Amino acid sequence: MAETKTPDAIGDAGAYTNLVSNIGTERDKASHGSFVKKVIPDEQLEAVYQHWLAKRIVNRPASDMLRAGWFFEGIQDNDLLKLKEACKAFNLDGVLLSSLVLSRLYGVCYVLLGTVDGGNLDQPFDLNKLGVGRLEFFTVLKKKHIEADTSKYLSPKEAGGVLKQPEFYKLKLDGKSNQRIHHTRLIKFCHADVVNEEPVSVLQEVYEDLLDHAAVKKASASLVHESKIDVIRTPNLVDKIKEDMKSVAERFLSVGLLKGLNGMIVLDKEEEYDSKSYSFGGLPDLMREYSIQTSGAADMPYTILFGQSPAGMNATGEHDTRNYYDSIATKQTWSLKPFMMKLLRVIVQTTFGRQIPSLDVVFNPLWQLDAKVRSEVEKANAERDSKYLEMGIITEPQIARQLLIDGVYSVIDEEHIKELEIMVKRNDNDNSDPETPPPAGEET
Repeated sequence: MAETKTPDAIGDAGAYTNLVSNIGTERDKASHGSFVKKVIPDEQLEAVYQHWLAKRIVNRPASDMLRAGWFFEGIQDNDLLKLKEACKAFNLDGVLLSSLVLSRLYGVCYVLLGTVDGGNLDQPFDLNKLGVGRLEFFTVLKKKHIEADTSKYLSPKEAGGVLKQPEFYKLKLDGKSNQRIHHTRLIKFCHADVVNEEPVSVLQEVYEDLLDHAAVKKASASLVHESKIDVIRTPNLVDKIKEDMKSVAERFLSVGLLKGLNGMIVLDKEEEYDSKSYSFGGLPDLMREYSIQTSGAADMPYTILFGQSPAGMNATGEHDTRNYYDSIATKQTWSLKPFMMKLLRVIVQTTFGRQIPSLDVVFNPLWQLDAKVRSEVEKANAERDSKYLEMGIITEPQIARQLLIDGVYSVIDEEHIKELEIMVKRNDNDNSDPETPPPAGEET
């Protein structure tokens, strides 16, 4: 007696199977689905970027990272003013925005340092040897303008633990590699969540969902033109078509023309007229569902991506918006800030001829409290500051500086804080206990 072979389960060992209904077996159609890696060329990404929804997915988080602005710490007075003027002169805001957009669109972009340091582009760049005024510009380059020279790679130690980092790149402005560039003269900005993973475009993650959303929208638009169909029943129509197709076509074209001109339909006595209409009752719900799926794939709230509130619970989308702003703050800390500090070190070196180790960047929060909640927070902060001031933990200038950072009062500036510091020092000197001379006859 031949042994009956038990069908092998599809999936991990111990997975649920049902031999009667074929669930989890080779005959289960659902068990044969799999994911396939899909690489989208840059030309297709540029075509997708023309769609307004794809453009918003790429541009909106990039602009939100910079929209609230930032302030510098570890630098004050004239040095702070000089640094701000230098950032404006080198268009730091524009360079950051372009880099964010291009890195999200292509996965990676490059910033070329336009320096006059006496070295060619294929020679190493030493930041510490960059003189004052020796930086001329920053140039943001697309992925297609830079080609990696794979003949020689940096060691993991030189590349900060990142693997397969080329020592040289090739500049391709006219489609040909005609200029060799040392890696120290390029600042690479990647859109990647995992180290040593190839950076990919954000559109690659939402590509299928964008296709589905666009397909549903176009199909819905096409249905509008077919929402009402005129039906004319003509006796012996098939025989008439066989006899004279041209005459039949002209007959119905004339009926449509008369209806279009004056709303009148002229029919033969034996002909019948009817009209069929489609119902679009479930179509808005279908489009909304695809829109929600697209917003989820883009990791953006429905209210941010489409500019309107979804129906149902949490209709305002406030909770989702706060989560989105938290996500933006995380991207600022993990991705934007390290890249920004690299640019700032170059600007600082060419402005002051030295580095400022204490220099730091703090981004202003995107989420703004309403008037009632903000007043309550300010009241609590004022009570806290008053208590700490009495305990001697903080001083009036420190409180004023924190108010300046928080943007509570526009009248508080660095000059005002300086005056407070002078007053505090003066009061400390006036209130100091004078040294009491010892009584006569006693040794000191």
